[in-house]
Amino acid sequence: MKSNAERKRIADKILYDMGLWERLSKIGAPHIIGSYKMDMMAWNDLDIDIENQDMSIEKLYELTYYIFQTFHPLWYEAKEEINEDGKTVWFHGFHTIIDEEIWNLDLWFFDLETINKADAYCKNIMKMVKQTPEIQEHIIRIKQELQKRGLYGFEQYSSMDVYRAVLEQGIADTDELLRRYIRMENKL
Repeated sequence: MKSNAERKRIADKILYDMGLWERLSKIGAPHIIGSYKMDMMAWNDLDIDIENQDMSIEKLYELTYYIFQTFHPLWYEAKEEINEDGKTVWFHGFHTIIDEEIWNLDLWFFDLETINKADAYCKNIMKMVKQTPEIQEHIIRIKQELQKRGLYGFEQYSSMDVYRAVLEQGIADTDELLRRYIRMENKL
């Protein structure tokens, strides 16, 4: 199984060597969030929020063309929607093969306020993990084991569930999470 550092090296290849960061920067200011930002990559997943003040359907189509030409996605979705706050958001999600492995990329176009909230959430988790470094290994291991067991994803366990379980409920392994994790309002 790949380490966090190995996954980050491949993510950097996607971002910088393959030109994704540069391409996104033409549309708005990209912000890496999620497990890459928090240094807890357990699988091949890259989440990027992009400030969307100038996003348009034309730019969505241009980005779609770039993604297809560069990444040849196995699965792809792009959409414009109104979120629960009444704000327009844009989404590009796709799976691609990089170094003979499937990678999931989620590109969300939000306003700066929404991006700042996601950034603060990540920084709070990073601060808590820094206080007790072994927590990082618990989180990575649990995320990897949930994925291996087919228990990660929509309608199952998310990364946020793992962060809550470990940081709020003191859970240290996957079996314990499955036995006693209580879903509740996010306090992180």
